[in-house]
Amino acid sequence: MQIISGTEIAAQIRESLREANEKEGIRPVLAIIVVGYQQESLSYVRLKEKAVTSIGGETHLMVMPENSSKQSLLNSIDRLNQDKGVDGILLQLPLPDHLQKDKEEILSAISLEKDVDGFTPANRGLLSGDGAEFTSCAALACLEVIERVYPELEGKRAVLVGDSFDVIIPVATILLKRGCPVSIYPNYQEGLVNRADILVVEKGGPEIIEGAEIKGSPLIIDAGFYWEAGHSCGNVKGDSVTDNEGYLLPVPGGLGPMLIAKLCENLSQAAWRNRGNNTGIDTDNRDLKD
Repeated sequence: MQIISGTEIAAQIRESLREANEKEGIRPVLAIIVVGYQQESLSYVRLKEKAVTSIGGETHLMVMPENSSKQSLLNSIDRLNQDKGVDGILLQLPLPDHLQKDKEEILSAISLEKDVDGFTPANRGLLSGDGAEFTSCAALACLEVIERVYPELEGKRAVLVGDSFDVIIPVATILLKRGCPVSIYPNYQEGLVNRADILVVEKGGPEIIEGAEIKGSPLIIDAGFYWEAGHSCGNVKGDSVTDNEGYLLPVPGGLGPMLIAKLCENLSQAAWRNRGNNTGIDTDNRDLKD
């Protein structure tokens, strides 16, 4: 099975963005809001800051106290919406427990034109038509890999495992619109990998899919993440699929770096629109079979 390097693809995307932004003299600006001082969230934010810097952009980090009220958070978002020097707004999830019930209202406060995560309920809903300003970065990362393996998507069978609003639901919507038969399961069941040309598996368990189970040559996008026996892993046991046919986007080094690269792509697109340039940004989309 061919292992797809999300790290390498992400580097290609970021380099294309850096060149395009530099050529046009555009410096994208991302505002990141973090509520609380959770080390895991802050570590992930630092990766995003580094990526934005690599494409010639800059980030403004706002860390709010853990006990911040809904209103104070809404006020901060409103100020960033009004700031013409900010191209994109990212609210780092998850929110503290006391704000979880208001998550959708808080996300709704972000301007659609600055919602570079594609998380606002409006952008998520508009995806079913043709009017979404931005699409979830994780979904775009999945689509990037899928299109590299299958340039012609129509008729390819897709099995999606999970229920997330940032991966499974938008990927299902996009693939349906592209002519793919799509099946969705809330959790992994034995044999699902053999029903698909494309398997996106977010829920299951640490390394539950092994090479001996795989009969065909599917594209597997592992969207799970677990910490097991002192190392990170996904739903697929990577060292068991060496002799299988097909493709695997693994964990680690797969979806994670790619979704951050897609965040940079959305941010750059927002900056280009804000500067009155609607030509779009072209990133290299080579076929992995070449």
